[in-house]
Amino acid sequence: MDAENHSNSLRGRASGRGRAPRKERTASAVDPREAAAVAIRAAFRSRIGEDRHDVWFGESFQVVAERDGDGARLVTVLAGSAFTHDWLQRTFRDDFVAAVEHVLGRSGGSTRVVWNPLVAGADAADGNVPPPESQVAGSGAATDGEAPVGPRPSAADTNRVHSKRALSVPRGQAATAPATGVGDSGQGSGRPSASVRPSLTFEQYVVGLGNRMANAAAALAAEQPGAMSPLVIHGPSGVGKTHLLEGICRRMRERNPRSSAVMLSAEQFTTTFLESLHGRRGLPGFRRSLRAADLLVIDDIQFLIGKKATISELLHTIEALQRAGKQVVFGSDRDVESLSELGADLQARLRGGMCARILPPDEATRAGIVESLAARRGLSIPAEVVAFVAARMTRNTRELAGAVNRLEATSHMLGIPVTLDMAEECLAELVRSSSRAVRLADIERAVCSALGVDPGSLQSSCRVRRVNQPRMLAMFLARKHTPAALSEIGAYFGRRSHSTVISAQRTVDGWIASGSRLTLADAEWGVEEAIRRVEESLRAG
Repeated sequence: MDAENHSNSLRGRASGRGRAPRKERTASAVDPREAAAVAIRAAFRSRIGEDRHDVWFGESFQVVAERDGDGARLVTVLAGSAFTHDWLQRTFRDDFVAAVEHVLGRSGGSTRVVWNPLVAGADAADGNVPPPESQVAGSGAATDGEAPVGPRPSAADTNRVHSKRALSVPRGQAATAPATGVGDSGQGSGRPSASVRPSLTFEQYVVGLGNRMANAAAALAAEQPGAMSPLVIHGPSGVGKTHLLEGICRRMRERNPRSSAVMLSAEQFTTTFLESLHGRRGLPGFRRSLRAADLLVIDDIQFLIGKKATISELLHTIEALQRAGKQVVFGSDRDVESLSELGADLQARLRGGMCARILPPDEATRAGIVESLAARRGLSIPAEVVAFVAARMTRNTRELAGAVNRLEATSHMLGIPVTLDMAEECLAELVRSSSRAVRLADIERAVCSALGVDPGSLQSSCRVRRVNQPRMLAMFLARKHTPAALSEIGAYFGRRSHSTVISAQRTVDGWIASGSRLTLADAEWGVEEAIRRVEESLRAG
């Protein structure tokens, strides 16, 4: 049986496909092979720790213990996708072999360990994933991902083995770590998932006024790595940052299948760094795995705030990659100027690259997103329904996706086509949630948070410029986003009259018309930029 057929048969066995329904079995009827597989999984989990196991494997991890055609014991590991399983194999192979030895012992003939992807991800379908490299473990060498269980080599032998492997790893496989959202297997099912989301592409990304610059910068980073490094793509939650980050990885592998791309969340970077710092493998392997990559993508960099040791390690990694002409890309939910808590050194590095903002989509872009989502799901949505969803779901693209999902589910459940009447009824709850009323307290909180104003100062009697100008902006936005009366707005912001609110609105209109720049919280702002930041904060809640 060739490797592909063997792997497919294991996936079918692990997921239960092709079997008649089983009656509940007693303990005495449990298959010894299944019992061995369960014991191996438990031993492996105990060996690497529950936290590491849950982070890298979760429940989407299968072990099959059987006998091969020659009667030898064969243990097959199904873990990760075509994009991630090789990294998991290199990182956890020795621990898994030790768990197998613990459960099965070393008697009763030889035992082989084979690693295969749990699911075939989009990368495999595109032909961008190289075949598995030769693995060396135990007392001898095996190819096609097999590792015989046997006596451990000496330290000197191990060093020679790793040196040989480092020279023989194909370029496309060098230290590719698990990527957030790129070909990952589903979590929590305990069996292979048939609906794993493939990595997102530039072709699926709907470009509008608010994301045109970020889309162009991402395409340049993928097609000319190192031309603008580091690239920081920032914007509020749910506007498509991670889509662009995955698109960069995908485009780079399409243009050069032998290139290596590593995509991690900042949390994964931190966890792996700390495990390497305190674990038996040490820092050298962690550093090699990242610095050998042609593209390093780290999402949600704001997660690193307050983690000084991790920030220091990231600075050295950025410097090493930039010296080698490699590309570094970051995703953030705020702009670089708002990341001062990451430290002056890292902030300066980020400023030295390219910063591209993604704004919440306007109505035309939202309509394009709805049409794209519906087309990818094979769902027919009339133009008036597209316009209805785009007009009502205004906060972010996740709301749009949720609306399309609900339309599809309702249409399938009731067996009726999507119409405007059906959409208005089934989306009523989502529309109410999206259009929740904005209160004056929300305006005050957003202005203080976005512009660095001291809480409570907008309701004070203070008339200095650093307080008065944000207060006028708050009154302007209160008129725009709330149904409050002029007198109510004036009373809230320092017991002022309705004429003061009218004057503030006219003043801000004049600032916008002239493109004025304001000094707010010891920083200079363009008035439109200041208003945009406050409105983003409002949308984020």
